[in-house]
Amino acid sequence: MTYILAVIAAAVLITLYKFFPSRKIFAYFCAMLLIVFCVSSFIQSRSSQEENISRAQIEKIRRQEEIFASWYTAYQKNIDRLDINWQLYFSIVETLKTAEIYEYSTYEQLVELERDMLKEQTRIYLLNVPPEFDAECRMLLTEVIIKTQAYVDAQVKTISLTREAANPETATDLALLNKKIREITIRESPAGLFTAKEISAIRDKLTVPEEAELK
Repeated sequence: MTYILAVIAAAVLITLYKFFPSRKIFAYFCAMLLIVFCVSSFIQSRSSQEENISRAQIEKIRRQEEIFASWYTAYQKNIDRLDINWQLYFSIVETLKTAEIYEYSTYEQLVELERDMLKEQTRIYLLNVPPEFDAECRMLLTEVIIKTQAYVDAQVKTISLTREAANPETATDLALLNKKIREITIRESPAGLFTAKEISAIRDKLTVPEEAELK
């Protein structure tokens, strides 16, 4: 195909040569055509290259999006278990506030809750960033993991200190125990787990632009 086009272009130039008043002007004309051809070929080549890169980027983003969806589903299950345990902690604390006597079963609940929370803490510390992520997503997800680890650490510390304070061998005054637990809860409880900013940024980065989808 290229050979045929070259033959046609040569034939056209030979024909046009007869209409030019001088060889110099014809040479300028040919040079202009050559420049236009080179620029056009360069632009076409770049467009094709950019389209190929865009397709590769789209596939990469889609793979990372699938990986993140799976990671986040498992992560959210961990958070749900933390929330359930944290609600149970406050339920035990509320029960103590209205109790007339301190029952040993309450202490057993705290012991079991602490054991469960230590298991959850281990799970949180096993979280890692998928190696397929690019640098920016890795940084954002690392921040999510660090915040979550700090969050579960505070929860575990609060529950452990409460369990120590509620030891039946030393906790003989229920009013004093409630006061200690209130102080521990205020001092050690985590303010909250604020990861929405990082999660939103990751999702935005792993969303294929509409204009790219149309290519």
